[in-house]
Amino acid sequence: MQSSQNDFEIEQKDIVNLVKSKERKGEGEGGASKWSRFDADLACRVVKQFLKKHLPQELKVVGPNVYIDGYPTEFDLLLVTHTAIPAAFTNAYRDQEVRLVIEVESHGKMDREFSSELIKKFENLRYSYRNIRCAYLTIRDKGSDENTSTELKKLLEPYHPVFCLAESTTYELIPGQWREFVNHVATVSKL
Repeated sequence: MQSSQNDFEIEQKDIVNLVKSKERKGEGEGGASKWSRFDADLACRVVKQFLKKHLPQELKVVGPNVYIDGYPTEFDLLLVTHTAIPAAFTNAYRDQEVRLVIEVESHGKMDREFSSELIKKFENLRYSYRNIRCAYLTIRDKGSDENTSTELKKLLEPYHPVFCLAESTTYELIPGQWREFVNHVATVSKL
């Protein structure tokens, strides 16, 4: 099914609004949200639900909290072949069946430690498995030139694309990001 540009804009708005409406508020120690894991899980599940309808029959999206069998890192979402099944008693898929690793955030993280860890995670994976691609998608991010998405784009692209659906405080949509993300997934699926 082909989606029009308007369909993508509607979906992008729906994703942002759905995550926004279900996110939990409340600070824990050190000012960090005590709901951050819940919000991250929510964002993954919403992205997964919307992405499924854009995938070719030979692929499916799995997660959240998935692994590549034999690799010690947890990932948010994986794009795998439609016949892929996890190893017994796990949520780990064989590397030959994995096409794309998708790291999802409900909102961009501003610390350098996160950026360094994400770069290391993606580069180590790329070194270990040449057939697997990586992408980062955040539902929202701060709207300045020094936001997480902008910084990550400088560090990760062109090998690992970065997508941001909305500005963090106003929730203003960043035009075309969901469409670009879906198009990237479609490109990877053909590899």
